Amino acid sequence: MKKFYSLAFLFSFVLINIQASVNNFALSARSLGVVDTSKKVTKTSSKISDTRKERPSYLQSGINVEITPFKPSVNKASVTSNTNAPAATAVNTPAKTTQQQDLKIVSNVKVFPNPVAEQLNLTYNVNKDSNVTIKIMDVLGNEIATLLSQKMNAGEQTSSFNINNKLNSGYYFIRLIVGNETIVKRISVL
Repeated sequence: MKKFYSLAFLFSFVLINIQASVNNFALSARSLGVVDTSKKVTKTSSKISDTRKERPSYLQSGINVEITPFKPSVNKASVTSNTNAPAATAVNTPAKTTQQQDLKIVSNVKVFPNPVAEQLNLTYNVNKDSNVTIKIMDVLGNEIATLLSQKMNAGEQTSSFNINNKLNSGYYFIRLIVGNETIVKRISVL
């Protein structure tokens, strides 16, 4: 019986690896802009039956399930080709638009000095007026202290905090929350 289970496990493992290889091949073909037009999306219907001896009476006839396979579409805007390279070696590079860059509210976050002994300095750039919260978290993610929580104007911001006698020696995380963005930086306290 052990051989049967080990054989079944090995067979299922091999099938999963084959399916993963096929999916990776299809994914790489899609990233090159190759689209398989020979397959049409069809609904498949399968019948699932309950094989228990004492199954409920409403399950006697089985359950009909309609499955629609998922077929992702290729985003043609994100697939570009290198003009110097052959056509078969297309490069998948996401197109950065000004909308994506405008979505970032906070940038250029610096925490210094690190390791810190007495005073902690933070510099960051806020792209639009936003609520800013700066918290200190321990390594388990527990909130130790809230250093700042206020609305800040757009522009370069510099904040300094005296942490002398507030934190024990060790590693902590600074969580900077600006709007709906969160940036976490690790610090070491001496």
